Amino acid sequence: MWLLLDSSACRNAQGYGCLGLAVVWAYAVGVLSLVFSWTALRLVNVRPAWLTALLGVGIGWYVPWSSRGSGWLPGESWLAQSALYVAAFALAAWFTQSRRPLWPRAAVTLALVLLMPLGSLAATQTAQSRQNSELAAAGVPLLGPNLPAGYYMNGVGTIGSSAEMQPTFYYRFTPDRLRKGADTMDELHQEIQVVVGPVQPGFTPPSHCAALTSVYPVPSPACTPVAPGVWRRSNYDYVEYFTRVGDAVAVVQANTPPVSEAVLRNLATTMRVRTPSYFSAR
Repeated sequence: MWLLLDSSACRNAQGYGCLGLAVVWAYAVGVLSLVFSWTALRLVNVRPAWLTALLGVGIGWYVPWSSRGSGWLPGESWLAQSALYVAAFALAAWFTQSRRPLWPRAAVTLALVLLMPLGSLAATQTAQSRQNSELAAAGVPLLGPNLPAGYYMNGVGTIGSSAEMQPTFYYRFTPDRLRKGADTMDELHQEIQVVVGPVQPGFTPPSHCAALTSVYPVPSPACTPVAPGVWRRSNYDYVEYFTRVGDAVAVVQANTPPVSEAVLRNLATTMRVRTPSYFSAR
């Protein structure tokens, strides 16, 4: 597949040419695998060759697909892939034998059926563990608010420290009705962005309220105190709330409307230091 997509014929194809080749080849690989496997099994007198080939190709596709991201399978080396397909065809040959009893094959079938939900669960746990480790190493206090009603947290990530950039992390709150994600500009304006980082020298509210900016000299707009350690600044419908907790500051950003000012104020005033699991569980 990669050789095909990287070829000059594919890159220079007109219209749906390259995409069409990729789609056709994706189906052709399965058909060719089935035909060649059936032919090879007949030559070595494996019977029933067609059923063994069908099961071998199916198991060889299903197991990696259902286990992606779980970390159960070895890497993408040719040796690992070859061993996987050998095991798939050996299992297929064992399945097609007529010997009794049938319960071992029923047990293996049940295990294969359960592989997909278990693999999905393992992939989720692996992703959460990886995110927790990333957040723990962020180098800045993990400030998070009380989750507002009607919103869910997503898009959690970090930006590492470098000579030009201080360590920060970020996340956003999206309305529950946009569970599939925000696509249009109107939908993006319904999201609330939060960025957390160390307090910069230029952040001296209420006279100077620029926080987490890489611009130098730092712009210094004024802001309005709204609560202890919390300030507000607006530029037409674009609103920013700044919350300082110790040596860190959280910047809550959104457009009002459509985001409610009360929601932004609640987020800004409930900022506390959280554990990494707080962000993975949302």
